Amino acid sequence: MPETLILPNAPKIPLARYLKAEKDSQPVAAATVSAQAGVTTTHPKSLALSQTTAYDAWLQASPQSITAVAIADNYSAAAPVLITGPNAGGGVVKVVIGANAHVEIQERWASAGTNVGVAVEYELHEGAQVDLLSYDAFTADMVLVQRTANLAKDAKLNWTVAGFSHNSGASLLTTNLNGSGAEATVNVGVLASGKQHIGYATAITNYAQKTIGHINQRGVLVDKSHLVFNGVGHIVQGARGSDSQQENRVLMLSEAARGDANPILLIDENDVTAGHAASVSRVDQNQMYYLMSRGVPKHVAKRLVIRGFLEAGLKEINDPKLRQELFSTIDETLVKADA
Repeated sequence: MPETLILPNAPKIPLARYLKAEKDSQPVAAATVSAQAGVTTTHPKSLALSQTTAYDAWLQASPQSITAVAIADNYSAAAPVLITGPNAGGGVVKVVIGANAHVEIQERWASAGTNVGVAVEYELHEGAQVDLLSYDAFTADMVLVQRTANLAKDAKLNWTVAGFSHNSGASLLTTNLNGSGAEATVNVGVLASGKQHIGYATAITNYAQKTIGHINQRGVLVDKSHLVFNGVGHIVQGARGSDSQQENRVLMLSEAARGDANPILLIDENDVTAGHAASVSRVDQNQMYYLMSRGVPKHVAKRLVIRGFLEAGLKEINDPKLRQELFSTIDETLVKADA
């Protein structure tokens, strides 16, 4: 592993400490893919990803399963492409989406283990349109995740990340708007409980002209958990006519919980629009009072307020069964916290 540590802006996330942990060394099964015709899956022995940091070296170190997915040009199907991680351990996944393809992708991980690494990269070719859900329900002790999306000209990505795991660790989400007219919206919804210490660094870089990058992160904390949100919007010199916006909001339900919201804007061009918002707060007592004054029990009122808060980070999930699964997890976690 390289001695130097080159990482994106990730204040208050102890990445260097995590990288000192020895990754699980037992070989694991590769991720599985379920899709219609027009999608091919292979499991090569090696795979070149775009990131080259010490973090990536840890994630990709052997033994590690590798899965490569190719979605054909002009692909279109009503059913989503389903990518499911193994029951134990992590993996490396690369998904290439062909030009002008219209696809929904659901990527799920619920791996067990001690120290697990997951690296996933999406490459959107010109004109591709992708609705992407990354659903994390890890039961491993510590998990490090790196997800990267590279967008070509006029590609569009609508990305929802649902963090409903029990692990500590870090999740780095990097989106690169490489082609003119590319657009990405990244919505993150996280529920942290127990003694979790989890950090999210969500970055969008506008490299090309007339690109749009929006970040919306919402997190709820119970028990003694600690959640860090870092939002990084970067418009490079020459990316004229681009837009970068972000919101990072944390809601704490326990006196022992701790939340951090760190918006970061790096603007190297004049002819652009950019903005950010951040907040760390507790349950709105006015909302609680309103619901309780209309006969809603206190514990139910609190869950309704929390569900409404997280809804902003999970609003793009249209699958009714999946939405019910996520909100059932929220209710179960809050019941345990109230016990």
